[in-house]
Amino acid sequence: MAAVYYYADDSGQQNGPVGEETIFELIRGGGVRAETLVWTAGMSDWARADSVAAFAARLVRPPAAPPSPARAAPAAAPSAAPEEEGRLIGALPVWGLFWRSIVVTLGVILIVPAPWAGVWFYKWFASHVILPGDRPLRLQASVGDSWLLFVGLGLNEWIGSGFNLGPNAHWGSLIAAILGLLLSWALMRWFCGRLATDDGATKLAFKGGLLGLLGWYVLLALSFVTVIGWAWVAKFFYRWLAAKAEGAPRFACHATGLAILWRTILLAFGSAFIIPIPWLARWYVNWTISQFSVEPAANG
Repeated sequence: MAAVYYYADDSGQQNGPVGEETIFELIRGGGVRAETLVWTAGMSDWARADSVAAFAARLVRPPAAPPSPARAAPAAAPSAAPEEEGRLIGALPVWGLFWRSIVVTLGVILIVPAPWAGVWFYKWFASHVILPGDRPLRLQASVGDSWLLFVGLGLNEWIGSGFNLGPNAHWGSLIAAILGLLLSWALMRWFCGRLATDDGATKLAFKGGLLGLLGWYVLLALSFVTVIGWAWVAKFFYRWLAAKAEGAPRFACHATGLAILWRTILLAFGSAFIIPIPWLARWYVNWTISQFSVEPAANG
């Protein structure tokens, strides 16, 4: 299980939730020290970071000293703000996401390893999405029931590049666009329909129609003419996706157009400098995940 943590900074301000990998990075950078107070699900109260087994080996406990009044622990374990209750948590680590994204991209392009690379990546991705109650998702998929989908994705990459089509390369782009729509729809159905949790309470199916998905893609493409309007179209597209993931539990999306706009601009601008890409990608993906929440079950 991918545990998530909260921690108190030097001013006593609560921060989180973050994954273990983020805490490790903070330890390396000095943002989390032996005496930093941390909390995770299952702990009755805040505790020093060096008393938590996951972090103890990376920290050196200083000599005992009287507690400082300025370093008092937060009054109670953290609780989510009303608008954040039920939110999903993205706990994807920086380098784990980065190198796996490269491997799965190469695997799909090479076609033959695409089914193994795709199933491996999406299983890992799902396990780092945490539902309320500290329940990570599981992807119950195998290469045997996924090979056609991922081989199709790989072949479509070559068709879209106009490989060996010569003067007819424009037909390759058209065919790739049509196949891309079909394959992205199939990928959503495949991923959603195979998600589960250890308690057996999760059973989902993607019920969005192919024509509905086409309509959203066309609207997104047209909205780029407005320069910024695409972000608001993306907001409603995310809400449509959440509503079409039917079953148990039900999901909702809370992202706003403005939040999508400035984060996407920052991602694009920062990626131009190459070096920040791993951190920006992790930040953007984890934020996107956090904009979805589990809806309360309807009273029977």
